[in-house]
Amino acid sequence: MDSLFAREAGEVENAFLAAPFEEDGWNAALRLFARRTGSSRAQLLGLGDDATLFNFMPDIDAAYQREFLEIEGWRPEVNWRVAASGRPLEILSEAHYDVARQHSGTDDYEEHIRRWDGVHGCQTVLVEGEGLLVGLAALRSERDGRTGRRDRKLFAAGATYALAAVRMQQAMAQRGAAMTVNAFDAIDVAAFLIDRRGAVAALSGAAEAIVGDRAGGGADGALRLRRGRLGAARRDADAALQAALGRALNGEAMQQLWIGSPQEGGREGGGGLLCEIFRLPRREWDFGFDPRVLVVARRAADIPAMRIVPLRAALGLTEAEAEIALRLANGEAREDIAAGRGTSAQTLGTQIKSILRKSDVAREAELTALVNRLLR
Repeated sequence: MDSLFAREAGEVENAFLAAPFEEDGWNAALRLFARRTGSSRAQLLGLGDDATLFNFMPDIDAAYQREFLEIEGWRPEVNWRVAASGRPLEILSEAHYDVARQHSGTDDYEEHIRRWDGVHGCQTVLVEGEGLLVGLAALRSERDGRTGRRDRKLFAAGATYALAAVRMQQAMAQRGAAMTVNAFDAIDVAAFLIDRRGAVAALSGAAEAIVGDRAGGGADGALRLRRGRLGAARRDADAALQAALGRALNGEAMQQLWIGSPQEGGREGGGGLLCEIFRLPRREWDFGFDPRVLVVARRAADIPAMRIVPLRAALGLTEAEAEIALRLANGEAREDIAAGRGTSAQTLGTQIKSILRKSDVAREAELTALVNRLLR
């Protein structure tokens, strides 16, 4: 018996420790874990911020997942398994479920789990903290019956290996975030990676320069880090930024937001900051550790001149006129543009009049707004 237990525990250990590195590794590990504990299925469940972050259960019908969300199965007042949650690596089983059932405020989860034939089993908490709980469970059908001592012992052994695998997945996510910002460092782009809770998970060197000492907000003070969260110095800009980040975390694919106007700061400050906010794709096995949103910040003066080509096409400008229009939109003063192009102020004025006429606007401010709509 002892040698058989050791062999089966070793198989479970190998499966979990390989899970983060192999294609379909987590499904394979959960299937094996279910068999070795005499269960119909094994489950990894992630809960955070009053919602289900993930609910991994191999070979379960998609209707199970939909129904779990419909009944709000992550809520302890609904789900007696969640209500029975103990300390990390404490093993809970049917005796604990019997007590938790008596205090359940609804029969929704009971009906749900009987419909999917998983009324018995055992569970434990693997990770708890920072708004995240990751739990491991073995679900047993009426035919499987209640767990025995040996089942719970093997479950406890497997849980330690599952915890190691989850931590490895977390480390890989953090390494992936570091590699991402290193790539932005190579091209000197200010990039912020935002996690599922809205905190900055990693940032590039150029982004650190923008936020400066993280308290004072850097040279221009447009962006700041406060308690690990990205914000804007001005109250109105900060409200707009937080709203945009919230929309991205809720699934909006891409947004653009000016922190300050392109004209602000002129020659010295380089104008405002254009923040491009991208929702990152979710990986199949996302344990809540991976960054969810990418924010790329560019000073107006640094926006690439490659945008001249689409600007010419949109407004029918010459190459020189498109460059002037873009530099005006970037907040450069007329004298700086004239000096940079080696022309007189009079010649530049004539060119700007032509640009306004072709763009069907009357003032430079209207031209700037039009360029921003077209390109940013």
